[in-house]
Amino acid sequence: MILLLNLIFLILVLRLSFEKSVMNVLLNGKWPGVIYMQHILFWLGFIGVSGYVYLSLFNVQEALYRLLFMLAINIPLYLLCFKRLVPQYYQTKRYGEYVLYTAGIFVISSLIRILLEPELFNNGIEAEGKYIFMIYLTQIIIILVPSMQGISRYKLMVEQELAELVIRKKEADLELVKSKINPHFLFNTLNNIYSHSYATDSDSANLIKQLSLLMQYTTYEVEKKTIPIEREIQMITALATLYQLKSKSKLDMELDFEANELFSVMEIPPTIYLTLFENAVKYSVIGQDEDAYIRLKLSLDDSVASFSISNSISEEKVTEHSPSYRGAGLQVLKMMLDNQYGENYTLESVQKGVDYSTLLTIRI
Repeated sequence: MILLLNLIFLILVLRLSFEKSVMNVLLNGKWPGVIYMQHILFWLGFIGVSGYVYLSLFNVQEALYRLLFMLAINIPLYLLCFKRLVPQYYQTKRYGEYVLYTAGIFVISSLIRILLEPELFNNGIEAEGKYIFMIYLTQIIIILVPSMQGISRYKLMVEQELAELVIRKKEADLELVKSKINPHFLFNTLNNIYSHSYATDSDSANLIKQLSLLMQYTTYEVEKKTIPIEREIQMITALATLYQLKSKSKLDMELDFEANELFSVMEIPPTIYLTLFENAVKYSVIGQDEDAYIRLKLSLDDSVASFSISNSISEEKVTEHSPSYRGAGLQVLKMMLDNQYGENYTLESVQKGVDYSTLLTIRI
């Protein structure tokens, strides 16, 4: 009865040690000694209860010797379970090995105590049954408690990390909203400038309008996984208009987009066609080279979108990228196509002197 009451007392001490609300307060308070507090609470309760039980079974001197011998065996076992078995096997989800090793430690440590203690100390026959039971109970506690502490610590740390991730996500979402509010204000300002300048200078107003469209595209559309082909066409047209407006002479640029209602429904990853057009503009140096030209055509036939673009290459760019033409962003473009379409697309490029052409077909 006394042993049972002391066992209940020890369990209450341990329950306080593992109290989640207490642990959360300590962890949130960044108190570095929280784990040490668990160990101290346990060992104070364990030594106190064990000492009381030993004194009820043996005289003072023998109880002290047996207590010290028990601690000399069990403290290393306690540390082994807490620092090695739980992190190496339980936390890595190797539960079978974890159970196997803890069971082995229990059996071996119990046998050592049962076999050695009668040889080292005067063993009272009248206390033998109770003492064997206490050995088993003690070894179970020594293995169970550090395991519970390690698991409790691991789960609390995981929960704390998840809580911090949730907070960081909310902060990131807030920053994202703020980042969208600022461009939205800028777009409204550009639209106001466009409205005021339209009556006095239509060219400048058109320039502002195309710039606003491109900024909205790069701010909002490129974040999406796919966008309608129609939006890509609008951006290419806006960019071509900007280049034409800043040029004093008419540019040799032909954009042939097939009239097809499906372009407003069928979607592709953003910047797929725009990247090819930007490379053509860059390497043709259109607007600066009098012989520069760009020919673009987009058509749709049986769910296969064909985008062809050809352009001249300025002598300066040929020299910079000799012996072959390398369009900026083409490697990233190919990675995007591989990820989105796998084998359902083809991308072919041909260079003949200062003429370069690309054909991209996508089965959507």
